Amino acid sequence: MKNKYFQLNAPLSFFIGLVFISVLCYLSLQLTSDVLAHSSDPSWLTSYIAKLSTREVLLILGAFVVLMTLGIPRQAVSFFCGVGFGAIEGSFVALLLTCMSASAAYLMARGPLNKLLAPLIKTNGYASKLLPLREKLVDNSFRTVLMVRLFPIGSNVATNVIAGACRVPFIPFITASTLGFVPQTVLFSLLGSGSRYISTVEQPIHIAGLVISVFLILSLSRYTRKEQAQ
Repeated sequence: MKNKYFQLNAPLSFFIGLVFISVLCYLSLQLTSDVLAHSSDPSWLTSYIAKLSTREVLLILGAFVVLMTLGIPRQAVSFFCGVGFGAIEGSFVALLLTCMSASAAYLMARGPLNKLLAPLIKTNGYASKLLPLREKLVDNSFRTVLMVRLFPIGSNVATNVIAGACRVPFIPFITASTLGFVPQTVLFSLLGSGSRYISTVEQPIHIAGLVISVFLILSLSRYTRKEQAQ
């Protein structure tokens, strides 16, 4: 009787969770629809933010966490935070929101969604492609995640989900993610704030991120060759 109860309870819990997430996503889209439609217009955003109460700002920031977990560009959120809070405070707020969304996706992939994702990762079509990445994430969590975050091409959501599904240790994951998010977060917050210093910091930020990424790629490749040779 107890086994039958658990067999019925698991699909019901999944359905309830799916409905809850769907409603949460719908509300988040409703809250941020105007902001996302004018995400590149600082004049409109400045006027819009000035009319918001503290409660409304917090609701929008919470909605951004939900939507970034699902894949909206974090650069747009950083730009919004730069407009609303200024370059320095906006960078900190945007970085916090981005890390919260990464943690949420990671924890969902490691917890409630793990039973769905694990078999998918192990299928023949995905296993051959994901096995090398999985090994690198598990063996060199910090360096691999940092490299992915710094590199301008790639999916943050995919990184979060794969890291969670492969049970990458959380501390290296979130620490490397935080460091890797910094360059673009600062850059787009500066753009949003209209800082006059943007021209002097934009190129160094891009160059530094590219140099670090190339260094990490080369060091990781060298380490992998050494491991294979042993």
